[in-house]
Amino acid sequence: MSTASMTFGRPTRMTIPRGSLWMANLAFFLIGAVRRLDRWQLSRQEQEPKTPDEVMDYARRVEASDPGFAADLRAAALRAQGAQDL
Repeated sequence: MSTASMTFGRPTRMTIPRGSLWMANLAFFLIGAVRRLDRWQLSRQEQEPKTPDEVMDYARRVEASDPGFAADLRAAALRAQGAQDL
């Protein structure tokens, strides 16, 4: 008799514990949720203003929270509009 045809007892069957499957599924769900949240926050990020009109609009939006910065933005936009007019 060859060793290939010999069997010793029942073959062992590997099973994954149920708790580890739940934890893996929970981890995949949480990672997916964090990625969706990250994509959502990045999509809401506004583009920086490029024209003097966009800078003036941005200055109007931030005036309530930071009036000094809004004044600086307006001054820069007005200088840029004056330079474009020349």
